[in-house]
Amino acid sequence: MPKVFIRTYGCTLNQADSDILRALLKEKYQIVDNEEESDVIILNTCTVKGATENKIFEYIKTLRKSNKKFVVAGCISANEKKIRRFAPLAPIITPSSLKSICDAVNDALLQNPSFYNVFQSKELLPKTFSSPIMRIPINDGCVSSCHYCQTKFARPFLHSYSPKTIVKWINKSVNNGAREIQLTSMDSGAYGLDLKTNLIKLLEAIISDTKTDERFLVRLGMINPDHAKRMLPDIISKLKHGRFYKFLHIPVQTGSEKVCKEMNRDHTIKDFIDIVKVLRLNIPEVSIATDIIVGYPTETEEDFQQTLNLLKEIEPDTTNVSKFSPRPGTKAKELTQLHNDEIKRRSKETSELVRKISEKRRKMYIGKEYEVLITEKSPDFKGRNINYQQVVVRNFKGKLGDFVTVKIADANHGSLFGIQ
Repeated sequence: MPKVFIRTYGCTLNQADSDILRALLKEKYQIVDNEEESDVIILNTCTVKGATENKIFEYIKTLRKSNKKFVVAGCISANEKKIRRFAPLAPIITPSSLKSICDAVNDALLQNPSFYNVFQSKELLPKTFSSPIMRIPINDGCVSSCHYCQTKFARPFLHSYSPKTIVKWINKSVNNGAREIQLTSMDSGAYGLDLKTNLIKLLEAIISDTKTDERFLVRLGMINPDHAKRMLPDIISKLKHGRFYKFLHIPVQTGSEKVCKEMNRDHTIKDFIDIVKVLRLNIPEVSIATDIIVGYPTETEEDFQQTLNLLKEIEPDTTNVSKFSPRPGTKAKELTQLHNDEIKRRSKETSELVRKISEKRRKMYIGKEYEVLITEKSPDFKGRNINYQQVVVRNFKGKLGDFVTVKIADANHGSLFGIQ
């Protein structure tokens, strides 16, 4: 039986796709944890950042030099021409065509350069269930058209899974040992627009229809500000429920209203500010995560300073900073690009500010007690408190999936440190 290794890049949604790939492949192939012993490698790729894409293509070059057979899956499939330059004999499979993965692996073994790009619903596909964390996709695609995003080409259509299916996945996950459920999508706020339902109704179904005596917590996936704004009172209500982490990921991308509009975002900076203020007013310890892109082609120095000012005003608990990189096929790629040295400078300055803000926010937890769900060991046990803050618990004697009460003794920009 041929051996297959899966290498996953990118977001939680990609990881959820790998859970499906793993289950499908097990029907015909042996899944291995070591790429050296594999006959075929599956690259489940990401195309959000140029740096990540460059790493993927460097890895593809290494695979070709070693005569390793592989399949290119995931969002880089949107750039078929570039893949063919680097991997002329590799099968390619889009995120909507996961059902064909066994055929793609067989093609790789035969060195048949196939391309699978037929929409096939993932709702009835098998899934590998993991513990103590399980990733549950709630929808593919989004309804936005941001000028910098190439992922839209790889996942072009909004396709939401039914609340009944999602609840079934959650029930099965918890029964298989999951204690943290991560709802994942390109934009959770768009959930249900194609089914004449919405995210709030899904969350209500999760509260009322999950049938298990085991305790578990749910983390909401990223929600764009335009959707968060229209659902804000209901989102606040659900975050107050004990089933959900008090955490919201709301990407703003820039602090400049001008650049926000030029990015073709569906919100304003004021929308983002208002959302965060209302959230913190109603849930004082809510954790706010956001995303920032520095060096967008139209971003002037004044625009950049407005981004820094926004971060200073809002002080997000977590900020993911990305250097702008032009993605093939996007409108932003057609614009005159900023010099790379300038983008690096802005990225460094933003990252330094974010680090200071994150450390300040986390030091506010020192001296307080929290229950922590233990989800990781590397080498110390780590977990999350109800605000989805990472907590390191040294000398913990329990196991993954346990809940433990700790007192926060210290903190840095990335973690809290708890003692029992």
